[in-house]
Amino acid sequence: MKRYTIVILGLLISILTACGGQADNTPIVTNAEISVRIEPEPPAMGESTLIITLKDSNGNAINGATLSIHGDMDHAGMAPVDREASTSTNGEYRVPFEWTMGGGWIVTISAQLPNNGGTVEKTLNYFVEAASSESIINQHG
Repeated sequence: MKRYTIVILGLLISILTACGGQADNTPIVTNAEISVRIEPEPPAMGESTLIITLKDSNGNAINGATLSIHGDMDHAGMAPVDREASTSTNGEYRVPFEWTMGGGWIVTISAQLPNNGGTVEKTLNYFVEAASSESIINQHG
């Protein structure tokens, strides 16, 4: 009976050791800033470019991040627009983006910083015109 108890106790210790003791590898979120410009401005239905700039707390450019961009209309029924980017120059990431419909949009940018530097995120609201200023609809002739 004593041998049986020792075997059970040994198994329990092995199981608890295997389940616990794993280090938390969640990276610390770094104090970084995301800023966004849109070309053309103001945003209108169709193709555009999101110019996303990443800087650290000292104002230094952050290159080598992986960005995930998720755009969704502020009402149900429309398919979201998802993009990714990892190429930058001086912390500036140029991301082609299509506004599929005019109206209110919610755009969330998530940046996985290089060297396991954590993740920063920013959510922005935009109103997208149904027709661009260059559209024949807006030409007065």
